[in-house]
Amino acid sequence: MTARTFTFLHAADLHLDSPLRGLARYPGAPVERLRNATRAAFVNLVEAALAHRVAFVIVAGDVFDGDWRDYNSGLWFTSEARRLVEAGIALVLLRGNHDAESRLTKGLRHGPGVYEFPTDAAVTHTLEGFDVALHGQSFAVPHVTENLVRAYPAPLPGAFNIGVLHTGLEGYEGHGRYAPCTPLDLQAKGYDYWALGHIHQRQVVSQDPWIVFPGNLQGRHARELGPKGATLVRVVEGQVSAVEALECDVARWAHIEQDLTGIETEAAAFVALERALSLALRSADGRLVAARVTFRGTTLLDGALRADPRRVEGEVRNLGLSVSAELWVEKVLIETEGVAQVEAQAQRSGDAFAALAQRLSGAGLDDEELTALAADLGRLGDRLPPNVAAALQPKDPAVLRAAVEPAARYLAALLRHQEAPHGGSSA
Repeated sequence: MTARTFTFLHAADLHLDSPLRGLARYPGAPVERLRNATRAAFVNLVEAALAHRVAFVIVAGDVFDGDWRDYNSGLWFTSEARRLVEAGIALVLLRGNHDAESRLTKGLRHGPGVYEFPTDAAVTHTLEGFDVALHGQSFAVPHVTENLVRAYPAPLPGAFNIGVLHTGLEGYEGHGRYAPCTPLDLQAKGYDYWALGHIHQRQVVSQDPWIVFPGNLQGRHARELGPKGATLVRVVEGQVSAVEALECDVARWAHIEQDLTGIETEAAAFVALERALSLALRSADGRLVAARVTFRGTTLLDGALRADPRRVEGEVRNLGLSVSAELWVEKVLIETEGVAQVEAQAQRSGDAFAALAQRLSGAGLDDEELTALAADLGRLGDRLPPNVAAALQPKDPAVLRAAVEPAARYLAALLRHQEAPHGGSSA
């Protein structure tokens, strides 16, 4: 008799031993810990599978990373997979685009209890003791451009059907067209759950049926922010009863954008940054934090920061280490503006407003002049009140003439604000 109630783990994009980017060496930098983060995250996945007593673990592509050359990575993975198998947990693998790039993975053999979908056709795989059918096809080459889903088998009647697919699902910008398909293509197959891979940000695309990207297991650079991990799925009597994000990462990337507007001393800037770094550390729940710091805003400090960016980067990294040994500053970017520069821009803007205000105050504007004014006022964009901006859209001179007075009042108010003396600091 097969079980219709079980739990499984869905992971993807392990990228084991991926060369993490941005690992600048400096005294105190935890480079080796970051290099080993992908392995440590997979250990956490195995531990979670054991703790939750799951029936099986799915990895929907990209176990390894690119043209993998170190066979020790494969040996290490096999030893961790054995821990699952020895506990009676099946491991189901599908090769993604990065796996297909590797010459060595093609020769890696898996032992009993580990199943890998073939590359030549989509097939159905069943697990002994469980009423479940898994359907999938691995990548034979890195760039699979056809819609593989169309050839996936029909659902197995009476079973809990899972589709396993590595795909750049249509509609997700910034990702290549790998095995492209749409959510409608997936829904049309009649499966109960789609275990997807390739998109590194967790996404629940649909709940009827469940279509899930678990995201990658461990963030690898400053664009892969926030918690990373796998998805735990509970099936009761052949129906999904719970889908839960499970955090497996051991290091967390954060991007701290520190606004220096109104801050006039470096001491005050570093006090504000220390608070932000401490908050990022607390939100990581004890994990190592790799932080990118970007200074923004309009500040008197702009010149000093830009004059010696290496000094600033060193002091920010020292600040990070003083906050915690678990905090590593990956990079410091200076994207502030000087007060004088902004004031000059405001002056130029004020001159343009003054010229427009003078034109608007003129009596007896004819239709041609009104049309030209409408074009000029349209360039103000978001700075005009919605009712005035909307009134300037029609080309009817009568409508434009009615809008002149409120536009003139608004420009006058802007000019008074710019001409008023400025003093004090921002709250």
